[in-house]
Amino acid sequence: MRIGLLPLDERPVNTRLPQQVGAVAGAVVSLPPEHLLSARKRPADTAALTRWLEGAPVGEQPADALVVSLDMLGFGGLIASRTSNDPAASVLGRWETLRRVRRGSPGCAIHGVSLVTRAPNSYDSDEEPDYWQEIGADLHRLGGALHRDYLDERDGLLESASELRGRLPGHAVDDFTRRRLRNHTVNLAALSLACDKILDTLLITADDTAERSAGSLEQHWLAHWRDVLAGAGENVLMHPGADEVATVLVARTVLAALRGEPLRIAVVCAVPGGLDRVAPYENVPLGVGARGHIRATGSVPVEPDGADLVLVVHPPDKAGGDWAHRHPEVRRADDADVKATAEAVASYLGRGAAVAVADCAYPNGSDPALLEALSQRLPLASLAGYAGWNTAGNTLGSVIAQGALFAASRQAGTFDAAAHRRLLLHRLVEDGAYMADARGRALAAFTDRTRHSTLPSDLVQPVTNWIAGNLADSPASFPGFEGWTVAASSVRLPWQRTFELDFELTAPDGK
Repeated sequence: MRIGLLPLDERPVNTRLPQQVGAVAGAVVSLPPEHLLSARKRPADTAALTRWLEGAPVGEQPADALVVSLDMLGFGGLIASRTSNDPAASVLGRWETLRRVRRGSPGCAIHGVSLVTRAPNSYDSDEEPDYWQEIGADLHRLGGALHRDYLDERDGLLESASELRGRLPGHAVDDFTRRRLRNHTVNLAALSLACDKILDTLLITADDTAERSAGSLEQHWLAHWRDVLAGAGENVLMHPGADEVATVLVARTVLAALRGEPLRIAVVCAVPGGLDRVAPYENVPLGVGARGHIRATGSVPVEPDGADLVLVVHPPDKAGGDWAHRHPEVRRADDADVKATAEAVASYLGRGAAVAVADCAYPNGSDPALLEALSQRLPLASLAGYAGWNTAGNTLGSVIAQGALFAASRQAGTFDAAAHRRLLLHRLVEDGAYMADARGRALAAFTDRTRHSTLPSDLVQPVTNWIAGNLADSPASFPGFEGWTVAASSVRLPWQRTFELDFELTAPDGK
């Protein structure tokens, strides 16, 4: 099966990860030439991407389906959607490409994703307008205040929306609100693409949000229209997430080709009340988010008995912590929550189930205590999937996608064991060895920073070399992957910051 992918941006989680997951089931995921995509704050060549998209279903190796980031097609990428001044009419004009593809290739499935614009609680302008470095966290609070005003919630301890507006620069607030209006307008238009059956599936997702925020309020309005519009229904889905969505939609596409009925996935958490916890940067309980990602793959949530895949969720640590900002106080492997999760994984594996692990204990990296506890009980190579990166939504979506294709392709006879093994180790190395360990040590060795941000240009290569050296033999620390290494020459920092990493693995046979 061939899938054409127009990614959210050029980072590996949006380009390479969907390819890695598709490969587990023997699917080929093709992307536009790299030079046509965005380059951080430089928008993509949308005219060239339009031509690529229209040709994908009719080329020498035609795509059977398309997975399309509406932000990339309409704005030129994720960051462009937050920073560009393109009017809504221009964005919607680019989306007309999808109508032409539908008319010209009616048999090609089209799955789309559009993001609700975030308003992060930070003063980091790396991915935001320049004024974010001065008042970003204040704008985040403004969004929360507007949401509370809408709900008629009163909290005398928090600034009101009018108080915040009164002390913030008018030009920045005006830009913030107008840009949100434009992006909300195009998200409403995305619903029309679904209603008109131009899109077979539409995911409207949100990252880096909160229970009371500008994005959460906009999701409420979008959900209202989704629920009342004829033709939207079950093929328009909303839940937390962003960078994992293309991977989820690749899994949805492949599962539809492999099976005549939905895959059955059970969500298990051995920690009492764990699925009711709301993870940092999200606005719904963990269990609600997990079920949303399951439905987004076209699967159905069920009880463990009779499930094709058991997803064991390691819930957020109540003590808090974040591997990219405020490092957590790591628990011991015999901590009650850690022990309960590890024993649940071992128990379901012992019953012959396909088991995947969603490590949501901390944002932006694994729980080292969980990896230690799992390593004491089982070969990690026996898992159907593992993830522990960025937000809980990123983790849940990507591991559900891998686990679902692991289970379905083994049943269908298209399973690529080597591709699965390589992907599983990639996540263990990136989420565990790098995000929860080497990344922080690299910052400490070369900078005075404790959180990720863009590196000075003269430090990019020295930091990259240091990371490569420290990760080289890290695969051997994961039981079942002895003899694997990280190829030193392959390590790179895609956005010249330590937040994300790209690398290649070398198997014991040198491949």
